[in-house]
Amino acid sequence: MTDTTDFEAKRDIADIAVERYKQGRLTRRGFIAAMGALGILPALGSKVSAQAKEIVVVNWGGTAKDVLEEVLAETYTDETGIPVVIDGSGPSAGKIRAMVESGAVVWDLCDSGAGSAIILEQQGVTQPIDYSIVDKSKVLEGTAYNNGVGNYIYSYVLATNPKMLGGNVPQNWADVWNTKDFPGMRTFRKSVRGMLESATMAQGIAPEEVYAVLDTEDGIAAAIAKFRELRENIIVWGSGSDSQNLFLQEEVAIGNIWSTRAHLLKDQMDEGSFQVTFNGGVMAPGIWVVPKDNPAGTEEVMKFIAHAQKPELQVKWLELLGSGPINPAAASMVPAELEKWNPTSPENLATQILYNDEWYAKHQIAAEEMYVDALIN
Repeated sequence: MTDTTDFEAKRDIADIAVERYKQGRLTRRGFIAAMGALGILPALGSKVSAQAKEIVVVNWGGTAKDVLEEVLAETYTDETGIPVVIDGSGPSAGKIRAMVESGAVVWDLCDSGAGSAIILEQQGVTQPIDYSIVDKSKVLEGTAYNNGVGNYIYSYVLATNPKMLGGNVPQNWADVWNTKDFPGMRTFRKSVRGMLESATMAQGIAPEEVYAVLDTEDGIAAAIAKFRELRENIIVWGSGSDSQNLFLQEEVAIGNIWSTRAHLLKDQMDEGSFQVTFNGGVMAPGIWVVPKDNPAGTEEVMKFIAHAQKPELQVKWLELLGSGPINPAAASMVPAELEKWNPTSPENLATQILYNDEWYAKHQIAAEEMYVDALIN
């Protein structure tokens, strides 16, 4: 069977699934499973309409799926009687758009990012957040958008293995570029996201001025040049697990990694062999987005988002997964032993900047190419 024929056959099966869903002969869970098995979404023009009796929340799977189910889904069901299904297949912006444009929306709420939330709003495929139900005061400033609202925070942080460094530990990004006093391999992300900021701060630029400097060609060029200086000491990481393994296997002594991976490493490595500083960290928010025409309806999903804002639930999320509470009221509830690992503790907030998705929308494509070139050429 040719690729074209195979695609046509899959599309025909998808259309049949849509019709059965519309007729009530296929449940929404069954429909989602069928689409996942096919690896496609229904053809444009197919319409799905069903009175939802559950909320389907989509995230990126793995442990996060289990934690979301335990902390948010089960507690919401206990309070309201409404089942919440967690789909871990990954709510990419392309999938959300395809669902909405095809009229085959089966997701109610998606765990997205700020950049995707902005793009999806511009494309007209998501709904405005109802701030009469969702409380803007329960998210960090800068994480409430028209068509998206923050649900947690993770950070790009400076991680180190003090034992490999003889106890001489970098305190800031300038130290990371000092290979004389801090010898050994470093790790940075294969993608430019979250990386140029550290190279800019390593030049002595104040955190609050980082994006203003990077908004110029000279600023980007200077940050790229810093990576050329250091490239003989760099091993790149592509996934969070890559960065975690580099520390576990002691291939690197220093790195710019996600705070969620640091949360895991603190329990996996021997005492005294792992620590992080949030000094110069870059906070990245997860963002809830609601597809247009979601089956559960707008009001019910907004109530679920409001439920997820409860500080005690966000603290539980931190304990289990390392994702920082986005509700400022949660800070006082964080156990003392986790405060230094929490991206949004008052002490850590004071030393970080918020990830600037507007900057990335403008510069990422060009900066990505130069960054990768600096690392490998």
